[in-house]
Amino acid sequence: MAQVVAHSAAIQAAHADVVTVSFETSHWAQVWLAETQSPFPFLVDPDRAAYRAYGLDSSALRSWSPATLWYYARARWQRRPTYGKRGDPHQLGGDFIIDRRGLIRLAHPSREPTDRPTIQRLLTSLQTP
Repeated sequence: MAQVVAHSAAIQAAHADVVTVSFETSHWAQVWLAETQSPFPFLVDPDRAAYRAYGLDSSALRSWSPATLWYYARARWQRRPTYGKRGDPHQLGGDFIIDRRGLIRLAHPSREPTDRPTIQRLLTSLQTP
């Protein structure tokens, strides 16, 4: 999220909006927003209808992959916050760019929690007609 926030001017210049969708309860959504200071609209999908519609998996095996464990080990070593366990730690997310006509311009369902497209890939997708 920090990378997206840092490039919000470029995203706005591409006439795009960022929306965060979470399956967490409203309480945990407010906690996350307070912790991350995300300036973007935040939608709560407790039934995970959007997650199912976009094919986002839930996987204990992939949620605790070596890449994820390395991420948490590095974060702890660097004394960065990890915000603890909340909700369903096995639910995987994704990143999607949907144009004004409803066409999906970029679909990146995460294979594991740290699997996210680069900010450059997101920005390039925004510039593609």
